[in-house]
Amino acid sequence: MTSKNKKQLASAAVLVALSIGCIVAAVVFRHEIWALITSQAARDEFVEWVRSHGVWGMLVFLALEVFQIVVAVVPGEPVQIMAGALYGPVGGLALCLAGILIGSTMIYYVVRALGAKAVDPAVLHKYRFLQDEKRARSALYLLFFLPGMPKDLLTYLGPFLPMKPSQFLFTCTLARFPALLASTVAGDSLFEGNIVLPLVLGAVTGTLGLLCIRNEQRIVDWLHRRRDQLTSR
Repeated sequence: MTSKNKKQLASAAVLVALSIGCIVAAVVFRHEIWALITSQAARDEFVEWVRSHGVWGMLVFLALEVFQIVVAVVPGEPVQIMAGALYGPVGGLALCLAGILIGSTMIYYVVRALGAKAVDPAVLHKYRFLQDEKRARSALYLLFFLPGMPKDLLTYLGPFLPMKPSQFLFTCTLARFPALLASTVAGDSLFEGNIVLPLVLGAVTGTLGLLCIRNEQRIVDWLHRRRDQLTSR
């Protein structure tokens, strides 16, 4: 076995171990995770627990952010708001970006190892315009930038796009920056007792998110047309 193959095998082993760890944690702490999603009281209690445990609490919170990215159906906003309440807009933003990068990297290499069977063919077909090399990066950035788009689901398409892993991970992490900043600012403001700013940010991002969700197919169709225009040139 060559040195390169050994490194690839070691990386795969680490990723598999991390994925198994996420699954085990999800099963063991399923009731607590569900409470965090559905109960504000549970989120407040978790915030206090994390704050009281210093570095270990930060690592637990980072693991929660990674879990939220890997398990795409778990909403990210409550986690991001808690990050702002715990560590402020900048610290919360940095922690969320780190969790997103770690989670996205895990997804990318696990899905690449599993192959196309890891993704629903209907999803691959719907977002087939991302296969266009000229358009893939800007189209992907737009989808991750717009609120209401299925960002965590789109992360699973990474290995099938005409982009280097570093380009894909950089794009899908950077494009989340504005929405993450809004969430962490809202969380910090709530912790400081200011409810006006979170209400304004929630109203704006919520409205934009609903508009994007309602018009998702139109956005996708427009990106398909743009790809066809570029291909015909």
